[in-house]
Amino acid sequence: MPETFFWWLAVEVMGIVAFPLVYAFFPRLPDRGYAFAKPFGLLVIGFVFWILGSAWVLTNNAGGIAWVVLMVGATSGYLAWQRRDEILAFLREKWSLLLVIEGLFILALVLAAYLRSFTPEISGTEKPMDFAFLNASTISEHFAPNDPWLSGHTISYYYGGYFLVAMTGKLASVPASTGFNLGLAMIAALAVVGAFGLVYNLVTLHEERAKKKAKLLGPPLVFGLVAAVLLTIIGNLEGLLEFLAAHGAGGNGFWNWVDIKGLTSVGNSTTSWYPTEHWWWWRAARIVSPDAPETITEFPFFSFLLGDLHPHVMAIPFGLLGIAAAIRLLQEDEVLDLSFWAGHQLLLVALAILVGGLSFLNTWDLPTFFFLLVVAALVRNFLARKRWDWTLLKQTLGFAVPLGIASVLAYVPYHKAFIPAFGFASQANGIAPVEGNGTLPFHALVFWGPMAVLVLPFAAQRFVASLKGRPWRPNEWWAAAPGGAVVGLWLLWVLARGNLGAAMPDRGSAWLTALILVAVLTLLVATLRREIEAYAAAEGSLAVVVALIAGSLATLLILGAEFFFIKDVFSNRMNTVFKLYYQAWLLLAISGGFALYYMVMHWLPRRTVFSGWRYAWGGAAIVILAAGLAYPLGATLARTEDFGLPRTLDGLAWTKQQGDYMAAQWLSDNAKPTDVIVETVGSQSIGYEWGSTGRISSWTGLSTVYAWPGHEVQWRGGDTLTAGRLEDVDTLYTTTNTADVQRIVAKYGINYIVVGSLERQTYSQAALEKFDGMYPVAFRSGDVVVYKVTQQR
Repeated sequence: MPETFFWWLAVEVMGIVAFPLVYAFFPRLPDRGYAFAKPFGLLVIGFVFWILGSAWVLTNNAGGIAWVVLMVGATSGYLAWQRRDEILAFLREKWSLLLVIEGLFILALVLAAYLRSFTPEISGTEKPMDFAFLNASTISEHFAPNDPWLSGHTISYYYGGYFLVAMTGKLASVPASTGFNLGLAMIAALAVVGAFGLVYNLVTLHEERAKKKAKLLGPPLVFGLVAAVLLTIIGNLEGLLEFLAAHGAGGNGFWNWVDIKGLTSVGNSTTSWYPTEHWWWWRAARIVSPDAPETITEFPFFSFLLGDLHPHVMAIPFGLLGIAAAIRLLQEDEVLDLSFWAGHQLLLVALAILVGGLSFLNTWDLPTFFFLLVVAALVRNFLARKRWDWTLLKQTLGFAVPLGIASVLAYVPYHKAFIPAFGFASQANGIAPVEGNGTLPFHALVFWGPMAVLVLPFAAQRFVASLKGRPWRPNEWWAAAPGGAVVGLWLLWVLARGNLGAAMPDRGSAWLTALILVAVLTLLVATLRREIEAYAAAEGSLAVVVALIAGSLATLLILGAEFFFIKDVFSNRMNTVFKLYYQAWLLLAISGGFALYYMVMHWLPRRTVFSGWRYAWGGAAIVILAAGLAYPLGATLARTEDFGLPRTLDGLAWTKQQGDYMAAQWLSDNAKPTDVIVETVGSQSIGYEWGSTGRISSWTGLSTVYAWPGHEVQWRGGDTLTAGRLEDVDTLYTTTNTADVQRIVAKYGINYIVVGSLERQTYSQAALEKFDGMYPVAFRSGDVVVYKVTQQR
């Protein structure tokens, strides 16, 4: 479709504009950062445009975006001219690699858009929320965008991803209803290229260290593609269980032991070779304990299949960019301390835009990837000093504190919303210990099996290899400190609350999961320390160090979610597991991609008395990774109904014949972005049903008085700002007293009153007829009417 081409062209332009910048930012990566040029360009151009839009210097339109592209392009062009000889030499040497990266992006974008075209509907789950924020970011003349579901207030959410997708849509001249699906396809394609780029660079660095010339069609390419599959395509092992259940395997006892809500073979049958039960693929993201609400165990392919344009999904390419930035810091020659910034101001600006941008995109990502950068700085400083001491900590803090401050200052227009006086109050209100059930060992295996079969044998192999010539030292038991600290803090916390006697047995067999995670983390940290020391002695590999850092951090996140959670309106660990598992999946996909390279290329070929173990691991890896592919294969066929559904990328095609849509389209064409509408509030629960989603405000981005109450309470951390709005909307529609109507209209500055299908279902005809005598009809299509608020007739 033409929209896909113009979307690709817009992203391509931003990537080309940014390439000289990433070339300078990544001076020692084999691809000079080319795989990250597009997300880097999106982020830098988006940041400048957003800052100028927040300051009311530029208006949020295609012309304003074009000006910023030219501004950034001029800076980038000047840099390219200054380095024209070396950049031209790089292009001549690496042109085939660049073509592979471009081809991979196009292929992934087109394939992702093709799959989205079978299920493009912006309906159900949290798509209406995503579309509301996307539309608000699209129509807003300046920033921050108005909240579509709480008039008089700006969005109280991390809206950076919606802003970047909206910006790309404007540049590509693609309507938001299509841009919704192309934005998701773009994120998938950027994730594919980012994962490929990271492991391509790691493998190439390792090959070059071994004095091997990395061939384009050799291991770097192959295992870069493997990493892309691990990140974006492979699923957890629940898909294999679905296949077994669909074909009647197992009895009640077995499925009760499996203990995944709704999963059983009893009474289940299918005439197809893949599962066909309605939305069976949903269960793969709900495998950890049947808590209510269920703990979310989402992973990227599930996200792309579901189709919600959520912040944790849109942040994927930028999290990968954060990993690349950590590699860049590890490659520095200088000590990373306070004095480092004096000679690297532009690097500080670039990292501040990236780190602060993670908060803007998905605030959950900020602590994790900032910590990753700090760890990279710590390791870099050890490599310079070659000893562990307190000076390392002081140097690293000197590096980290200015970066943290600069990252916050860069996004002041966003962070000021966190001040209650500006109307923001987060639902997050501290940390609490998990006192209920943890993760059962089998559930942990089902979810993490495809990653564990790669990362754990790799770490074990490197640890055993390191013992040759370097025996174990007593001070290395400090490797157990991170895991021990997590469990020890939990014990002390729960003991202080007086609940230890009940909390200990409540965890049941989840204690085995915790014990395994602590052991795994200890192995990874111990191996990491040894590999860092080996690299400092010019005997190790930077790529191995990066893979172990990523694996260690991922394991720490998984272990942390076993014992602690961020307190929110749900009062359980649902969201904590959800967000931390997602970050861990990204880190393990990169670690696992390199681990598979190392094991296949450097461990399996060796012939020793232990060769049986090598073949056993190789067979297990093949079986488990193949099982991980069962989910994407079966789920794609089920979701697309065997590729038999009608295709379009327009997410509102399903509703275009309805009067409500026509009213929304009229409002989009005629209302001002600052106008306020009113429509029925709908359900007061968290609710995902159509009537609770503020469908007119979602489809237009215009602010309504109140919609989706359950979510507004989450975003605002309470009902202080929403109190009385539901009653006022009901009164406006139900009263026959015109004075009450005028009072409410004036209170909220309402410009348009919607009387559509849901309003007629909710309120009496007699009550709705009063508007005919009060305000002129601005739009009518059948029973759907939009009244323009003017002085009463």
